[in-house]
Amino acid sequence: DMEEAQVSVSSSGFMPKDVTIKVGESVTWMNKDSVDHTVNSAPHPTHTAYKPLNSVGALKAGEKKSLTFPEAGTYKYHDHLNPSVTGSVTVE
Repeated sequence: DMEEAQVSVSSSGFMPKDVTIKVGESVTWMNKDSVDHTVNSAPHPTHTAYKPLNSVGALKAGEKKSLTFPEAGTYKYHDHLNPSVTGSVTVE
């Protein structure tokens, strides 16, 4: 049974803002707001640091999406619609 970290997205940002998982585990983002949010790789606005994060992309109200992280590292991301809202995934 694979472990996964849950991150909720709302008007107050990503909760929790920083998560730590093991290699091969996944993170699930859930939009708990009534408006769209996105998960995009740093840096804004080019999103090039870790492109797989961009596959999460837009989350409509109530929607959730997951991403598995196969390699160790720290992956920073943000809400492209609100770039000051940031988060990170640390994979050990």
